[in-house]
Formats: sequence, C-alpha cells, structure tokens
Amino acid sequence: MVSRKETNVPKMNVLSASVRRCRTLIVFAVLTAILSASGCGNRPPANHATSLKKVRYAVSPFQDTLLPIVAKELGWYKEAGLEVDIVQLGWTEVQEAIASGAVDVGINNISAVVATHERAPNLIYAYGLNTFDNGFALMVRPDGKLRTVAQLEKDLGDHTKAVVAAAAQLKGKTVVTTANTDMEQGVAAATRRGNIPFASVKILNLQPDEGLAAFLSGTGDAYIGGIPQRTRAGKEGMLEMVSGVDLGPAPINGIVTTREYFEKNEDTLAQLVLMWFRTVAFIDSKQGQPGKTGAEIIVRELNKGSGAQFTVDDFWRFWNRFEHYPSNAEAAEADILSERGRNYWKLRWDDCNEYFYGVKHAIQNPVNPDDAFWMPRLQARIKVMTRNAK
Repeated sequence: MVSRKETNVPKMNVLSASVRRCRTLIVFAVLTAILSASGCGNRPPANHATSLKKVRYAVSPFQDTLLPIVAKELGWYKEAGLEVDIVQLGWTEVQEAIASGAVDVGINNISAVVATHERAPNLIYAYGLNTFDNGFALMVRPDGKLRTVAQLEKDLGDHTKAVVAAAAQLKGKTVVTTANTDMEQGVAAATRRGNIPFASVKILNLQPDEGLAAFLSGTGDAYIGGIPQRTRAGKEGMLEMVSGVDLGPAPINGIVTTREYFEKNEDTLAQLVLMWFRTVAFIDSKQGQPGKTGAEIIVRELNKGSGAQFTVDDFWRFWNRFEHYPSNAEAAEADILSERGRNYWKLRWDDCNEYFYGVKHAIQNPVNPDDAFWMPRLQARIKVMTRNAK
C-alpha cells in the first residue's frame, strides 16, 4: 500500500526510478550471462551431463588393453571433463569399429594400423601406451615333439643358436593363432629366425580364446595368443617354446583413431593418454596391496568374458616385467619415440611392413609412417598441456 506522502511524488520521478530499476536488472542479467559464458560466474556442477565431452572408447579383453576401465570405475574421466563410454570388442573388431564410426577411439597396435591402412586410410596410430616386450610366446605341448629354446640352449650352449634351432622345428607344423594380426606376425618372425619359409607352416586361424580351447583339446602343434591365453596354457602344462623379442621387435599397444577425430579432438586424445598415465601410476603404487587396486578391477572384468582364469597374482607377474607401461610422457618418449629407446617404434613399423607386404602380401605397398603414425604430434600437445597444468 502506498502512503499519502509517496503519492505526492511527481509521476516523472516515479517513472524514472522504475526505468532505472529495470535497466539495472537488465544489465545485471546480461553481465551474469557473460560471466557464466566466460567461466567467471556460477558454473554447472562438474559432473553435469552437458559439461562433459562424450567419447566412445573401444577396448579388448586383455590384461593390458582393459586399463581404461580403471579410470572409468574410479570416476577420473568425469574429473577431466569426459564422459567415456567403454565398449568391449574382439581384437580384430576394434579397427572396424573405429573406421565405421561406431566408436571414436580404441586400444590397438601398430600391426593393425599397417594391415588396414590401404582399405581404411583414415585410421591413424595416435599414441603408443605400452610395449609388449616379452608378452608373446609360442606355446607347445610337453610331450617333447617340439623342443623349447630353454631345452635346446642346454645342449647347444648358445641362446641365439637355440632360437634358430627351435624355430626351424615349425616347418610342416600347424600353429593355432589369429591370422593377419600381431600374433601371426610372431609366427612369421619365428620362421625368419629358423630360416624356413612362412608358407611351410600351416596356420589355423581362430580368435584367441577359441584358439586356446582348440589347442588345449589337442588341435595343432603350437599356439600363440595374448597373455591371458599364454597364462592359461602354462597352467595346463604347456611350455614356452620361443618368446619375447626372439619373435621380433616388441608390439606397441596404443590409441588408434581417425584423422578427422584427431584434428577436431586433439585435447581430448591428450586427456585420454594422461588418464592412462594416471592409471599406470596408480597401479604401480598399489602393487602388493589389498583392496581396489586396479589389478583387481581388470582381472574381474577380464574373467567375465574369457576362459583365461587369470588371477591378480598372474597380473602382477606380467606387470612391468613381460610388458612395460611408461607412466608419463617423458618415459614414453624415451622408450618408444627415441631411436635409442628399448622399443623404438620404427623397428616395429618396419617389421609390420615386412610381414604384411613381404610375407603375407596382404597390402600392395609398404605403409609410410608419415601417413599414419601421429604420436609425435600428440606428444607435443601433451607436453604443452602438462606444462600449463603446473
């Protein structure tokens, strides 16, 4: 209710006050909108759906390629502003999913990029994450028909001669593995070591778990799959005939994506790499400790869809022993990008070209790394982001 005194105020003054109040409210609203847009005003919560960058991320059921699920379960992606949808696919299905646009990125390796480059030139190898130094092993039966390097070395007294002699035994034999992958590439490397034609070995092409089941039931003379399958075969009494770098330069698992996605989302890719490094450091720090250690998260998920019967003890037996995980960009550069590195990427790239072009004749021309190896570019971006965060 208005007092008599206020009714005596000239109408013009009342109108001017109202206008001033309206103008003030309008200016305040505009400033609030500007500040909010610039990040200086009230922000939506960090986990607000509209504030997160969505990423579709493909992984395969192996103890190394499953690492991204740790950051997902512990909520680290959301802390970094990412909403990551992890999709589990077979090893050979990851490249197809990326090329078709079903996912944005995936964990795969150099072999897969070289193998598919001609039919999917949009695929690129964005960053090397871990090296499979001693991960692969040709497994044989304990009946003595195929002798192992360790057995032959006792007789020959020389490791190199033992590798040659062991690999030469493959002539005329059947090896169960997954064709046109880094697994079969290990068989090709063994034939080169043994100075026998690759064509002299019969390949029974099966996916890793199927191949393991077939081998354990009596099919084939030797088997090569991933670490979970290698571990299960060992538990069933099978022996490692040839392993590690005796099967050629180490495979390097890493992030694969498309040119278009890389160009538009370089910072997102860098964040995924940094989350991988954070996961590696977390797992390193929890070795030997009980509870949710990363190892338990991975092993639990791995055994859901695999017959590997992998244990946490198995995980630690291989962790940074049979394969290695750089925990930061500097370590990745020293190991993978440097020519003096233990697992220099170019050696693996050249070995892939030799296998797919020279041995399998699966590609018409060797793949130029300038067309598909973009790790140096992403490494430069990661270094900038890391410096700015300090």
